[in-house]
Amino acid sequence: MAILQATLQLLNNNLGVVTFLVGFFAIYLYIKQKVDRKRDAARLILQEIRYAEQQIRDSGRGSRGYSLASKLLPTNNWNDNIHLFTKDLKDSEIDMISRFYSQTTYIDSLIAERSKQIIHPSIMAQMQLPPTPASSGSVTAQGPAGNAPQQTSPQLGQMQITRIPTPGEEITNGLLREVSSTIEFLYNTPAAEKLRKISERKWYLPF
Repeated sequence: MAILQATLQLLNNNLGVVTFLVGFFAIYLYIKQKVDRKRDAARLILQEIRYAEQQIRDSGRGSRGYSLASKLLPTNNWNDNIHLFTKDLKDSEIDMISRFYSQTTYIDSLIAERSKQIIHPSIMAQMQLPPTPASSGSVTAQGPAGNAPQQTSPQLGQMQITRIPTPGEEITNGLLREVSSTIEFLYNTPAAEKLRKISERKWYLPF
């Protein structure tokens, strides 16, 4: 009890100092939380840039085609956290990163459209051309009235279908190649280096 009373008496006698320390600690925690958020956002943005650039390279900048099962930007931390880096990056660097995200987002929309263009005709073909058993085991579709059955290809499930790219598909593929060829890679630029330094900032260096 004596120790507690002495402690309370000390606090009462130094109320101004205690208030200052509490306020300073609260401000420190607030600033540290902001820096932690910026550091985590920078790390995620760098990861998104690296992953997107790798997908573009693997596709030969669109010439070899993209995987329809994946996106270049599964997440977009730049749009959500751009305000955190306005003091760290030049306006031109912010514009460059924003342009990269805009272009890769557009490529993702084209990939989704390409997938629809491939899937929709295939589904329609399945609905319109039910498979007919043949002695050879292949699948045929009846030609015009009075004509012999016509062989179709390539195979889709249990049926073979001949697919000719539509004008819409050609336009989509052309846009994919065009946009991919104009993207400026960022991962090894000064802008990315600044983000890298922010992402590697130690927890005990909030400023």
